[in-house]
Amino acid sequence: MAAYNFENATLKLSFETGVDEQGKPIITSKTYRNVRANVEASQIAAVVQVLTSLSNYTLQKAQKIETEFVEL
Repeated sequence: MAAYNFENATLKLSFETGVDEQGKPIITSKTYRNVRANVEASQIAAVVQVLTSLSNYTLQKAQKIETEFVEL
């Protein structure tokens, strides 16, 4: 029977760092690796708040990205 198995997770924060010549926002991201599989959303939110407070830019998006492999 096939099953998904956790491989790794990352936390990606996207910030608006300015605007280009056409007035569109410039988005810059920072990725943090080695996020645990069992971390809860409230814990991620707390970390995001702390990291955002250290930045001079506006947070646009925070993503937890998980990679899993299929075991056959």
